[in-house]
Amino acid sequence: MSLFDYLKNIFFILIILQVAPILIESIMKQYSRYIEQRTKVAVLPIKGVLYDSTQSSKHLHTFFKNDDIKAILIKMECPGSAAGTGQALYNEIISLKKEYPKPVIVLVENVCASGGYNIACAADSIISPSSAIIGSIGTAFSNLFQLKEFVNQYKIGYVSITSGMYKTTTDPFSDLTPEQITMLQGVTDDAYNQFIQDVAQARKLSLNKANEWANGKIFTGRQALTLGLIDEIGSAYNAVKKIKEKALIEGEIEWVHPPKKGGLMRLFGGANGETDDNSMFSSMINQFCSVLENRYCSKKLVNS
Repeated sequence: MSLFDYLKNIFFILIILQVAPILIESIMKQYSRYIEQRTKVAVLPIKGVLYDSTQSSKHLHTFFKNDDIKAILIKMECPGSAAGTGQALYNEIISLKKEYPKPVIVLVENVCASGGYNIACAADSIISPSSAIIGSIGTAFSNLFQLKEFVNQYKIGYVSITSGMYKTTTDPFSDLTPEQITMLQGVTDDAYNQFIQDVAQARKLSLNKANEWANGKIFTGRQALTLGLIDEIGSAYNAVKKIKEKALIEGEIEWVHPPKKGGLMRLFGGANGETDDNSMFSSMINQFCSVLENRYCSKKLVNS
């Protein structure tokens, strides 16, 4: 055997080792519904500080419009967001729930604050451990650096030509005027009022008592439960129980995750041992299994 033949055999063996487990898993997934009844529930992770709602909104639309998905679990690990981003996702969930009714449960592990909490308020239920950080219901106009003294100290020339007395409000090389400060405070107050109105409406809280649960205060999960900011102290177990209760699920749950990205992994499947249902390879397997199902299984089911 030549070296080329030897390397060729190794290459084919490696391909088989890569493809075989995915082939078996895809076939098992395709026919598992005949063996064990499972109900699909979507999982949407929302993590970190958010400045863009595009991806989360896209996944929400996909999950809500899929009739096979009976509920959505949002795994929230978010300390905050831009005011618009948090409000946009809150409104998105509210609107989608009206058009495609299905339960939405938020599960917190460590933190659900500020814009993240705004999003969570759109859910039917918020579940959190007793020591997680909840709240920070407030708004801020941050990162207004003032560098004028620094520029003057090092004699750095700077020229800004603007029209309108408020145009230099966020210019770090210009001093804020009293009028600009008043304007910024007005914008912040208005955003804050919209925020607490969303929370009060979603959580059925009194705006007259907003000082108790808003004003930027943070709470533990146990304190948040007392104030009505969350619905239950618990973990993943409690979230699954709540989903089954809300969606009237009796059997096992099949978790549906957002598709993973990748190059070759999109051809052969997802990372970490999970198969990407949108991969090219999985699509081919699904089509092949559908042909077999229509030819053999369908007739058998009808005859039985």
